[in-house]
Amino acid sequence: MNAIDSLTTYRISLEPSGREVVCKEGQTLLDAVLRSGFPIPYGCRHGNCSSCKARVLEGDYQLMDRVSEFALMSFERSEGYVLMCSTLPESDMVVEVEELEEEEGARYYPIHDFDGVVVENTPYTHDIHKLTVQMDRPNFDYAAGQFCEFVIPGMEDSRAYSMATPCTNAGLLEFHIKRIPGGKGSNYMCDLQPGDSIQGSGPYGKMYLRNRSKPLLFVAGGSGMAPIKAMLEDLFTQPITDDVWFFYGARTKKDLYLLDYWTNLQETHDRFHFIPALSDKEPLDEWSGEEGYIADVVAKYMEDFLGMDAYLCGPPILIQTTLKVLYKGGLRSSNIFYDEF
Repeated sequence: MNAIDSLTTYRISLEPSGREVVCKEGQTLLDAVLRSGFPIPYGCRHGNCSSCKARVLEGDYQLMDRVSEFALMSFERSEGYVLMCSTLPESDMVVEVEELEEEEGARYYPIHDFDGVVVENTPYTHDIHKLTVQMDRPNFDYAAGQFCEFVIPGMEDSRAYSMATPCTNAGLLEFHIKRIPGGKGSNYMCDLQPGDSIQGSGPYGKMYLRNRSKPLLFVAGGSGMAPIKAMLEDLFTQPITDDVWFFYGARTKKDLYLLDYWTNLQETHDRFHFIPALSDKEPLDEWSGEEGYIADVVAKYMEDFLGMDAYLCGPPILIQTTLKVLYKGGLRSSNIFYDEF
């Protein structure tokens, strides 16, 4: 075995491709494979979904405690199945893993570790902060809609946040961070001050624009606006010839942000339609816009989704209720891309 960065390393052979990657001690199988530039299916990266399920044919490994019993059943574990995001090799291994089929419009960017410096921390709402970070990599390439994972001191797991602006060569990234009461990760991020250092890695994720030449639907709630904002800003760098809809849900008026920004874009782009809605309007809220859950508002405006692509970002309830509306309206899962948090 070779030494990389003074750590023990293991050779991981991937079947049926025959590709071989190097995995450091303490590094997950998924992280090693993604950093090699080999695209395989993955989702949450923290053991809660089964997107990165694979089967170990040879070798020793440790399956991390964070793996959900629902994502990997006990009988699957006994048959050698693992979640690559939560598997640490303890020897050379042979792993049978699904390869991603060639997808039109798919883009794959190498994953890098990075250091950054906070240059701005501005509250957007009472619990959502705009955090701007200057990367130490001016050519940090990513697709609008992807996310980074940040190291949180004192925590084993990192925390994921989507870029809120499209990629530029300046290495300046914007994130929207929602402060969660008692949440160690979100409170650490929201409390960062200009000049503070931060470490992370990326880019990750598969929710990014595929086909620009068709009607597009975007649905977000809360800080899920961030990747949608990045994709729409990227989209508007070119003329748009089809209708583009953005439905944004918040609980109360104080939870809304960037309303003027989206309203101005709507006035600038004739084919762009911005529909905000409040699900739990407070008695003193001065609001004449839509009310109700955002999935119901989408259904109110649209019944037929054939020929569209849809991009969704928000909490599980938003994703699941919106998916039902889209499926009922004839949209296939292959035309829906989402990040759930």
